[in-house]
This record gives sequence, structure tokens and C-alpha cells, in this order.
Amino acid sequence: MATNTNGITRADALTIAMERCADLPDVVETLAKMYASITKPRAKQVSKARLGNERLASLVRDAISAKGDGMSTKDIVNLGIAEITTTQKAAAVCRVACELGYLHKNVDGKSVTYSLA
Repeated sequence: MATNTNGITRADALTIAMERCADLPDVVETLAKMYASITKPRAKQVSKARLGNERLASLVRDAISAKGDGMSTKDIVNLGIAEITTTQKAAAVCRVACELGYLHKNVDGKSVTYSLA
């Protein structure tokens, strides 16, 4: 039986309760619904910042395709995209663009550049 730092988990407690109440089908049905509700996987919420960065990632991809590969975050800031004013923001947008498959991150020692994927 799996336990956490506080002892028995809620899922384990419900499993034990269902086993012990096997002769009460109404109780088992209710406990089964409770068990299903606490063990179902939860969907991740997408933050507003992530949605904004996804939009900017396509703009950066288009700009890199027009200007050429091998751009650093400083070069991306200098592209003139209004929302990207710092290298930190450019790095965040490029990270999202890499996750989406738009860009490829090239690391050469301390130098980091981005090119089309």
C-alpha cells in the first residue's frame, strides 16, 4: 500500500473502504466515483504568458527566416518586434519556439544562437 509523508493516501483509503463495504453496492458505487475523481489526470493550464510567447514565436520564426539563421537573443531584440525588448524575453520566446519545433538552439561554448528547425 503506497503511503505519502502523512501516512495513507486518500486513494488507498477509498480502496480499503470499497473492499470492506463489498456487500453494500450503493456505498461501493459512491466510493468508486470518489476514487475516480481523485485519481484522474489533471489537464495543465496554459498561462497567459505562454500563449503570448507562442504568438511571438511565430513572429520570431518569420523574422529569422527573412534575416538568416544563427541569430542570438540580442539580435532578436534588435529585430524591432514591439513586445520583445529584453534578451530575457527573447530567450523565453525562443525557448517556446524550440518547443513548438519552429527553431533549433545551437550551443557553441558560451555562444547560443537560434536557427530554423
